[in-house]
Amino acid sequence: MFKKILVPLDSSDLAEYALSPAIQLAERFEGELVLLHVLEHHTVFIPEGPDLMGHNINVPQTAYSQEEIAAREYLVGLNHKIGAAQPSFNCYTRLEDGDPASRILDTAVEEKADLIVMSTHGYSGVTRWVIGSVAEKVMRHAPCPVLVIRSQNPIRQVLITLDGSALAEASLPGGLAVAQALGADVTLLRVDDTSDEIDPKEVVELNRNEPGLGERYRESLYQNAEEYLAHIQRRYRRDDLMVDTAVRFGKPAPTILNYADAHNVDLIVMSTHGRTGLARWRYGSITEKVLRSANWAMLISRPDFSEQ
Repeated sequence: MFKKILVPLDSSDLAEYALSPAIQLAERFEGELVLLHVLEHHTVFIPEGPDLMGHNINVPQTAYSQEEIAAREYLVGLNHKIGAAQPSFNCYTRLEDGDPASRILDTAVEEKADLIVMSTHGYSGVTRWVIGSVAEKVMRHAPCPVLVIRSQNPIRQVLITLDGSALAEASLPGGLAVAQALGADVTLLRVDDTSDEIDPKEVVELNRNEPGLGERYRESLYQNAEEYLAHIQRRYRRDDLMVDTAVRFGKPAPTILNYADAHNVDLIVMSTHGRTGLARWRYGSITEKVLRSANWAMLISRPDFSEQ
């Protein structure tokens, strides 16, 4: 499935958290691994001195050349280290310059990447790339799924969130493939906020006219959700993959976060569509809300279709 995997790096230990899962995925799918380092444009000034007649002199080329040499040495070193393990995949490097998020996206298009694997840390984006969160920019516009890594912890529990829509289901193939490659177990979580759309006064009135009608309605919603998940479970059954199901009612973002926290989840899998979030979950971007609050890795995909 993931035949070409792009890994953006900035020479930091945090960015390299993405390497281990990326290598595992490349091994599993016998694909190609592209290590990308982006040099940012910057200006360096020499401090004032008597020989400079009181003026700062702009010398970006010298500093840029030194940074370029260091970056090339860094990429070559990583490539040799990966190659020494005799992997079953090809690995090569690219050195680009410019705005990190833009160059990551451009490279993903040029390389026809099937997956981007990158590290992020809270609101600040990828380590040095702190302006506007590079990871969030990439996820909003990436032409392929993006796997965001937040720690060195192995991924053992994967949570795939669903709301009954085709848009949300588009995350299933990628999420299950990643879980298989990393040897993780999967839970399909159906979060239903339908009951929130019903006026509580109407439920009270239903119960007044027929005792227990409101509770039976909620039970029917739960049963429908369970049947839906069972159908998905059967459709994607794998002998080497354990898939469980769970149903919860409530506001999607906090419900997903609470479930992940209570069940030791390592990776949350979600689909998104532009700024509107998941299909029926129209109130803001649920995916971005989860992304900004989660302490877990996330796999984000944006399908190439829209759902009305």
